[in-house]
Amino acid sequence: MSLARARAVAIVGTIVVAAIVVVVMAVIKDRQSSASYATGGCAAGQVKVHVWPLPKPEQVKVNVYNGTGTANPDAKAAKKNPVLNGVPGLAAQVADDLRNRGFVVGKVEEHPENYTGGAKLHYGPKTVAAAAVVRGYFLGLTDPGGFDIKRTDDVIDVTLGSQFKELGSKTEVNQKIAQLGNPSPTRRRRPARRAAPGGYRAGPPAAGPARVARRPGR
Repeated sequence: MSLARARAVAIVGTIVVAAIVVVVMAVIKDRQSSASYATGGCAAGQVKVHVWPLPKPEQVKVNVYNGTGTANPDAKAAKKNPVLNGVPGLAAQVADDLRNRGFVVGKVEEHPENYTGGAKLHYGPKTVAAAAVVRGYFLGLTDPGGFDIKRTDDVIDVTLGSQFKELGSKTEVNQKIAQLGNPSPTRRRRPARRAAPGGYRAGPPAAGPARVARRPGR
């Protein structure tokens, strides 16, 4: 075998080995990203949170509350007019819009707290990924808060404020969710490189399918 041919064989062999390593690493990472957050990975005193994959709207349960205005302090008058200076019918309107987008809507109620923002969320460890999806529909919602480690249900509370205008379009929703990046209850989100064509998945978290948050006092 000539020297040139030996070099060519060595180069091809190196390329093949490198390709095999890349494929194996990709398979391992994919298995990690597809694993269920409900199995393993958390030590005592830690809470499992669901951060991937991002669910479809029909897999997300929400309660919708109208947080505009204040409660009427006059008990007698409150029977006829329980909320002062609120936006009438706001919760019902947004609840219908969310149903039309595929979300599973539970409670639709008046919770007057004179909230002047656009919208805010309240959710627990089971709905971190779902909250990222809901957040994408409220274009004026920039507050990353709302996570409650003590909450154990799988429902997201949406409280609407006086600055709420309308839900985003499909394109706007996809763009915002991509900008938010990978969901996390306690860490700053990593921006997504680009929006996935026809969908809103920003990509699996680099550290695996689940993150953990310590309970207060530990």
